Amino acid sequence: MPNYAKGYLKTLLLALFFCSQILLPLGSATASPQLASAPNSADAPLQRRINDIFALLQGEDVKSDIFNQNFRNAVSAEQLRLIVSQLTSQHGKPLTILSITERDPNYATFRVQYEKSIGQFIISLEPNDPNLISGFRITGFASAGSSIDEVLQSIADLPGRTGVSVREIKNGALRSIAGKDSTSRFAIASTFKLYILAELDRQIQSGQRKWSDVVRLGPKSHPSGVSQDWPDNMPMTLQTLATLMISVSDNSATDTLIRILGQDALQSIVRKAGHNKPSEFTPFLMTRQVTALKTPGNAPLRDRYLGQKSAQRSAYLRQIDPLLTLESIDFGFLTARPTLVNEIEWFASPDDIVRLLAYLDDNASDTAREIMAINNGAGPLAAEQWQYLGYKGGSEAGVMSLNFLTKSWQGRKYIISMHWNDVNQPVDEGRFLALATRLLNLLSDR
Repeated sequence: MPNYAKGYLKTLLLALFFCSQILLPLGSATASPQLASAPNSADAPLQRRINDIFALLQGEDVKSDIFNQNFRNAVSAEQLRLIVSQLTSQHGKPLTILSITERDPNYATFRVQYEKSIGQFIISLEPNDPNLISGFRITGFASAGSSIDEVLQSIADLPGRTGVSVREIKNGALRSIAGKDSTSRFAIASTFKLYILAELDRQIQSGQRKWSDVVRLGPKSHPSGVSQDWPDNMPMTLQTLATLMISVSDNSATDTLIRILGQDALQSIVRKAGHNKPSEFTPFLMTRQVTALKTPGNAPLRDRYLGQKSAQRSAYLRQIDPLLTLESIDFGFLTARPTLVNEIEWFASPDDIVRLLAYLDDNASDTAREIMAINNGAGPLAAEQWQYLGYKGGSEAGVMSLNFLTKSWQGRKYIISMHWNDVNQPVDEGRFLALATRLLNLLSDR
């Protein structure tokens, strides 16, 4: 799954080397619009150009002479106006420049208070007078205000079914902070890959394997990920496979690890990590198998598979696996609308995933923790508020799952598990990620 919010600033992604992320809650905005007040950390050229950008964000006419020629060639005045309009629509009016942090005399980060959010930006200048702007980047937004109860209500207002579990790990126990349908069954998409990481890490810590062990890539699966385009049987370390599986949700890396670790061992870790109904993972399906079974052309195989009792499905799956090829998958059909969300998937409750993340918090090696933190799911502005932010999510049409293992700078540990299923229409990934990041920021202030 794309672990960052998508879409609403696509123009910026193309034109301003923008890292598209929706990042959320900090303080409320009540100030009237004002420019930077010459912070000591910023020299005069940086302050002047940041004020120029702030005026642009407020909707003033674009002054092309504040940008150098390369920037103007890449980004037109019309594109800039569109970007400003999109930002204002999403976050309200810009009110004030909160801070400027100089990185060098021609490079700084600065934060802008909007009506609904706090935005973080990067600016770079040409070194010589008149110090034209050579680069301008938006690195994230953190929404202002709100409470955990308000976020839960916003989640409850979404179409379809939603479930949330927010827990604190305190003295080795899980203490409930907030929840909604936290014991209900949801399709979790790629979140299931956390079970694979847990079992791989367990086998490595027990001496059965090493992170440096080299195995052959395969069987291949479909995107997401990158390794589906790499040579068949390419030698790869277990650490590389695990990193791809968690950080970019690489499906071919995932299916390779399922083959290496074995379905029986993976079903065992589901039980050990506290899943309330581990039979939901019998058999422990590969990504290719799930997608192929959902494809209309494989309906006879799927119907017979679903007609089997849980204990019989593993044997039948082995029998039909050669028929569940990549060539048999109709990707257009599967991405257009939700498909068999309640029938063919990986299933867990929010509390199941909380227990899994608590198991990882108790047992994961430093390497496994580092892997979970490579893609923190919320972006740099939200991550700065945490000493540790581990993440794994998952999505397909009609399914989204967002899960965080955190440690605050004050040493408090929280777990967030959020799920959204809709059998009738695709879910709004950006909207759900915004709500998750709002929860993260609210918890970081506790």
